Amino acid sequence: MYISTLGPYATTYEDFEEPPARAALESAGFRRLGDTLGVVHAEGLCVYYFGRRGPLTVRQLLFYWQD
Repeated sequence: MYISTLGPYATTYEDFEEPPARAALESAGFRRLGDTLGVVHAEGLCVYYFGRRGPLTVRQLLFYWQD
């Protein structure tokens, strides 16, 4: 399960299709980030991601963090 700290978004790479988990997250105000939007690349953002900089997907930008 992935919860974004940038907005009310939640996802898994299976998009939390398990009904109890999905219902609980949606009732708490989270929106599901589906595959259609999740795979769109955001061009022009210079974000460091595992040793390189380049276009990242919306899913990577919303749910990625590095300490």
